[in-house]
Amino acid sequence: MCGISCCYKCRTNIQTNKRLLNRGPDHQHSIQFDKDVTVTACVLHIQGNCKQPLSKDHKHLIYNGQLFQYPQVYKSDTEYLMEQVFSSGILSAARLTIGHGPTAVIIYDEEEDCLWFWRDYFGRRSLLICQQETGYLLSSVGDSHREWIEVPACGVFRLSGQNLECYPYVGLEEACKQFGERFFDSTLISEESIQPPVSPLNNSIDAPELLDWESTILEFLKLLSESVRVRDMCCKFPLSFTKDSLSDYSTGHCYCIGNEKCNVHEVANWRVSNARVAVLFSGGIDCTVLALLLHRSAPAEEPIDLLNVSFGNYDSTPDRLSAVASLGDLQRLAPNRTWNLIKVNVSVEELRCARERHITDLVYPHNTVLDDSIGCALWFAARGAGVCQDYPIISTARLLFSGIGADELLGGYSRHRGAWQNGGGLEAVLQQLQLDIGRISERNLGRDNRVIGDHKRDCVAPYLDERFVSFVNSLPIQYKVDFTLPRGQGEKVILRKVAQNLGLDSSSALPKKAIQFGSKIAKLEGKKEKGGDVCSRLAKKDQMKS
Repeated sequence: MCGISCCYKCRTNIQTNKRLLNRGPDHQHSIQFDKDVTVTACVLHIQGNCKQPLSKDHKHLIYNGQLFQYPQVYKSDTEYLMEQVFSSGILSAARLTIGHGPTAVIIYDEEEDCLWFWRDYFGRRSLLICQQETGYLLSSVGDSHREWIEVPACGVFRLSGQNLECYPYVGLEEACKQFGERFFDSTLISEESIQPPVSPLNNSIDAPELLDWESTILEFLKLLSESVRVRDMCCKFPLSFTKDSLSDYSTGHCYCIGNEKCNVHEVANWRVSNARVAVLFSGGIDCTVLALLLHRSAPAEEPIDLLNVSFGNYDSTPDRLSAVASLGDLQRLAPNRTWNLIKVNVSVEELRCARERHITDLVYPHNTVLDDSIGCALWFAARGAGVCQDYPIISTARLLFSGIGADELLGGYSRHRGAWQNGGGLEAVLQQLQLDIGRISERNLGRDNRVIGDHKRDCVAPYLDERFVSFVNSLPIQYKVDFTLPRGQGEKVILRKVAQNLGLDSSSALPKKAIQFGSKIAKLEGKKEKGGDVCSRLAKKDQMKS
């Protein structure tokens, strides 16, 4: 993972660069050009020791992403991407979008004095853009002082001066057009469109004569297991903390041990987890299945961290209770694995402090109550600082696993059941599934990437692996939902059957509990708000002063 930015005909944003450094502690470098252009990359080493920007034939690449499968003759996925993109000497949209995986890329073509930039189809990596007086600023992270917008995950863009050319994914031409009309002098939608990397959703509501559960479950589990395995294999080593960096990391924070608040500097036995990987762990079915599959992939001697965040009455929140129950399943099924359930307990005082200092800028340009709740919960969970077996501990995991995508693909949200109950039937459910997966980039993933990356960690989403998504999209809807069954049974039906087959008794019957409710952050500050309301707590700092 990296923090990348490009100042195109404008000057560097100093505050943005501080956020970039948080995302890439292992290597930082900038190249300045004569034409008021600067490209910057701050690298977090996941797959190998690769420095950026990479340059060839006056073309300069900065890359925030991961390719999970590429020839091992290359030192890193970044070097492989550069070779594939630049090998012909001619840049094209088709060549730029080779490979699968989370991606945000900027290329500066020095000879043409133009930029190419894009995000992957699901928008799993953040890329923002804002207009300056004389040009544009692109960056993985922004701040709440400028008018940033997210680069839409709808195609590849070529910017020359004030003129934008768009190469859309098939079906996303209108999204490219709307982006181009936002603040470019002219926009051209190319006839050279790009095929999406996943198969379209099976919209048939006709039930097969016989549902072949056995072979379908086996293929589902095979593809999901492989998705977890290749992501696990790409992470080579954990984060390291010196005594000084550990002290800096934790200064000013308090952690709850039992019912006692304890300042970290008063605890003699501060620990690090020694884990390479971790799971964002609510105890629900999505993340618990990932945790067990990660156990099957990771070396037996390595610990796996389970990061669980709670606000308020820490040990009685729904997510804490389900995490403890699902941990019991994992310990029963994998008794020789060291499972570190790290309880991240957050007080209202610490929440408000972190929101003002960090989270407001990271969530921006998102600004709703829901963005605030999810952004804050993820920021504290990804920080990985909490208690484990009554000791303060910090996770050393460099790579986090998230269950994002399972609900969108498999009908896990209450709105999916609501669409069916309101008389729309399975046709309405399919329409909602199509809408949810289509907007996941703009609603969730860019924001989540900015928030999690602030802690020098990367995060992967195995449920959004392109091959896995194509398989799930091909399945009849009857494998995904059966809303004649009650909550906790009728959603994500095939995933529940997989969990049962794996022996995950506790999580396989748990109903969906969104993180803002499961962690109790939505109730912490005592406000009655709707998720879509603009959140006053995320107000721009200059607006708060006025």
